[in-house]
Amino acid sequence: MARAKNRGYQQSFSPSYTIRRWRLGIYIRLSKEDLKKGKDDSNSVKNQRDLLNDFYRRNIDEFESITEYVDDGHTGTDANRDDFQRLLADVMSGKINCVIVKDLSRFARNYSDAGSLIDNLFVQMGVRFISLAENVDSYKNPDSVSNIIVPITNVMNDNYCYQTSKKIRQVFDYKRRNGQYIGAFAPYGYVKHP
Repeated sequence: MARAKNRGYQQSFSPSYTIRRWRLGIYIRLSKEDLKKGKDDSNSVKNQRDLLNDFYRRNIDEFESITEYVDDGHTGTDANRDDFQRLLADVMSGKINCVIVKDLSRFARNYSDAGSLIDNLFVQMGVRFISLAENVDSYKNPDSVSNIIVPITNVMNDNYCYQTSKKIRQVFDYKRRNGQYIGAFAPYGYVKHP
């Protein structure tokens, strides 16, 4: 029995649909959790930028332009991130036709958003998608997108957010039950006990 869902990368990048030079959009995101862990902009964003620019330099003959999109301190579960929306608008307008990310969790942590964009929108728009960590390239290796690794990774990224939220709620509930203050700052006139 044939597979019911055809992801379409094979058709969209057939030999008759050849793009010699790509208009690249590199997407970088640092989450709120990373900021809280002490990963400041100078480290995480810089490292992502360095990795993506290194890929660009090593493959410069494939690209005609590069645009950078950075969402600093935004969660991947929310698609309403300023530069993420700008990236999608540039995809829709044709300004960029290749999106590269360090890994799938930097792109989106919401399983349905990530799947919809990678499997549907990017295919329809003829956009090449590259994720360095997972070795995904929808143009050079279309099977890398349609295999089981991408959906499973997206589910794991989505689950990571759920588990983190659950653990934080457990700690807050415990502190509330024990009469401990859970606010970030002490109320006016009080000193917070460490």
